[in-house]
Amino acid sequence: MRRLTFAGYLNGYVRALSSSKTNSLYKLANEVPQNHRLREPLLLYALSIGKGDVLLKAITDSNLRSQYSNVMRDYDWSKMISALEIKDARLDNGYHKAYHSYVSRRNMPETNAQTKVLMWKKIRRLQEVKGVSNYRLYTDLHLNPSNINAFLKHGGCTKVSLDTARKMIGYLESV
Repeated sequence: MRRLTFAGYLNGYVRALSSSKTNSLYKLANEVPQNHRLREPLLLYALSIGKGDVLLKAITDSNLRSQYSNVMRDYDWSKMISALEIKDARLDNGYHKAYHSYVSRRNMPETNAQTKVLMWKKIRRLQEVKGVSNYRLYTDLHLNPSNINAFLKHGGCTKVSLDTARKMIGYLESV
């Protein structure tokens, strides 16, 4: 599975923020005055696809055009990435929010894997304390025996979802 890039994230992010669910810079520029959440991500998106000049032409609000021009004068795409990584205080908070959201999304698989390891430890401890076998656990919860055994015996965290691990913890706590 390919690692998520900031440019790829922004592509979907601006579409999700938009009421028209589009990536058209002109349509997004028309929407920005009413949709303030779109302001900073839209400029980041335009920079990521090399269309900052097109966005400036599409913006009708002179104040917003001025803000975008000032940012674009100081930051091209690579400088923007560097500034966001070091949390440059000269950038508005909206840019940092968009970047932080991306980093959280990018790191989600690793975070979920770490969470499953902690849940695995808790499940094993609860099984030992409560005397619940793997068989009873997957039978009572109607789970796939192969995946549950791989998870419980060998710590195969890719074999179960977070929801399944939560379900097992809930069951063990209630026994």
